Amino acid sequence: MPGLAALPAEQIAALLAVTLLGGTLRGFAGFGSSLLIVPAVGLMLGPRVAVVIGTLLEALATAMLVPSSLAHMGHRRVWTMGLASCVAIPLGHLSLLALNPAVSNVAISAAVVVMTVLVWRGAMPALGAQRRADVGVGLVSGFLTGFGSIGGPPRVLYFLADPRAAVYKRADIIGVSGIAQAAAIVSMLGFGLLTLSGAGDAALLAPVFFGGGMLGSRLFRRASDRTYQRVAIAALFVAATTLLGVNVARIAL
Repeated sequence: MPGLAALPAEQIAALLAVTLLGGTLRGFAGFGSSLLIVPAVGLMLGPRVAVVIGTLLEALATAMLVPSSLAHMGHRRVWTMGLASCVAIPLGHLSLLALNPAVSNVAISAAVVVMTVLVWRGAMPALGAQRRADVGVGLVSGFLTGFGSIGGPPRVLYFLADPRAAVYKRADIIGVSGIAQAAAIVSMLGFGLLTLSGAGDAALLAPVFFGGGMLGSRLFRRASDRTYQRVAIAALFVAATTLLGVNVARIAL
């Protein structure tokens, strides 16, 4: 697969636009950038490169958002979910190397669409005791982080079903993501997925992504809890539906 710089100008422009949108969503909601960026990059540069770029950009976003979110995090819960994610991330990377990502991601993205509809309707299934639910959701999101850099939906849907104010939900999402992304980078190094070429492509997209993140953070500070909930769920539904369509098309072609 060619690097980003070798792509036609129109494809580069499309990736920059998607990266800007993904960064804006990440800054506003605390999640969602990889659901937009990874499918687009995957179509042009391949799924393994897409996971590297998605993970590195997510790590950048988290580093940008963590300082302002620390005061609102439920630290015990964040660490429980984060450490559970760390356990499952290498399994996701192993699956990425061994399986066909397009086939598996169809099932993953379809599940995300279903879960998003459940949360939108206020019908998120009961997950039992909080500590066990935290561990379970952390394991699932960790596996998906390793497999496709799309570990956000399970933890996002879990936190959005919580009755707390948006500032606490967003802070916990960012906190768990930070732990997971740090573990993902270490795991990618261990499996040989993190290459200089992939890191260079992520660096080229980073300024646009960072600009989108700053814009999204400003929009979040002006949004009400109700607006946050609606925009977060709608964005996740659109992104997951797009991801499903892309992967179905990839298999069909």
